[in-house]
Parts: sequence; C-alpha cells; structure tokens
Amino acid sequence: MTITELRNLFREKQLVEAIIEPSAQEGSWIVEFRHARGGLVLLTDSHGEECHYGDLDLASKSAMAVGFKQVRIEAK
Repeated sequence: MTITELRNLFREKQLVEAIIEPSAQEGSWIVEFRHARGGLVLLTDSHGEECHYGDLDLASKSAMAVGFKQVRIEAK
C-alpha cells in the first residue's frame, strides 16, 4: 500500500504498529505496518513494488509520514 493509503488506514485506527526490517536485498530496509485485525501491510510504491531504503533514517521518515510517532526496528 502507498503512504496515502496507509495514512487513511492509520486515521481509521486500522494500523497498530510500524516496523522496519531488513529486506531480502542486502543492505536495504522495508517498512511494514501491523494491521488491527492481524497480519502485516507492506509499504509499496504506486506500482505495487515494495519500497526499499538504504538507511534507517529514510525508512523511519516514511513510517512516520503515515502518522506513527514511534517505529520498531527489527535487527537482522
């Protein structure tokens, strides 16, 4: 889901947590959100491709752009 779509879910209190974890691509990170009904929702671009970030700061900024004040980081 895009940041805009995720913002709407956040406003509707459908997302409970933002999580950054290592991507399958070496040296990059992905951003996921835990849905209130269970399961994870992945941050994607407008083409549906998962967004990869080269550093944690950029990944955190994207997670916070959805509305979260705090982000959990999963280490490798």
